[in-house]
Amino acid sequence: MIGLFATTADAQIGRVAGTIRDEDGRPVKGATIVAENREQVPSTFTSSSDSNGHFSILGMRRATWRFTIQAPGFEPASTQLDVVTVKPNPPLNVRLERTLAPVRPGPLSEVDLRALQRQIDTAEIHAVSGDPARAIAVYRELLARVPALTSIYLRIGALHEARRDSASALAEYKLLLELEPGNGSAQAAIERLSRQ
Repeated sequence: MIGLFATTADAQIGRVAGTIRDEDGRPVKGATIVAENREQVPSTFTSSSDSNGHFSILGMRRATWRFTIQAPGFEPASTQLDVVTVKPNPPLNVRLERTLAPVRPGPLSEVDLRALQRQIDTAEIHAVSGDPARAIAVYRELLARVPALTSIYLRIGALHEARRDSASALAEYKLLLELEPGNGSAQAAIERLSRQ
């Protein structure tokens, strides 16, 4: 009986992996891969390609997902894939074409990414050690430095929820929705908290 339950639980999530390359077949490092399906929870998964152009997304439900791939200096690409959960999915290999337009610096171009990761790690250490208030404070400092990291509002909202402060959590999710009107995760959180 235990083996049957483990197989059933494992069969409910899928993994999609692949490689992002340029038109000459060279790997594209740092491409952002976003998988979206508004009918699923969670409705969005994000990954990035490594130095070999490889990426992987785990935890997807069986459905048709839209994948959007973007990288600085390249035209965005989009495709759909029917994700399965009972067998391996075919690789999602994408070739990006270089853009003719000049590349503008992105919102993180001036940010020390190692320092950014250390600050996120510090916030998470506070969260895990039972100090969500300090974790929220660290995340707020991070948002003040790098306002483009809007997904942090989701984490702050979740930390407020862990403190059983639904009103503050709802305020964070609404703020994110003002910044990103199409953010499905913020919409779902607002709907969930509004039903409570």
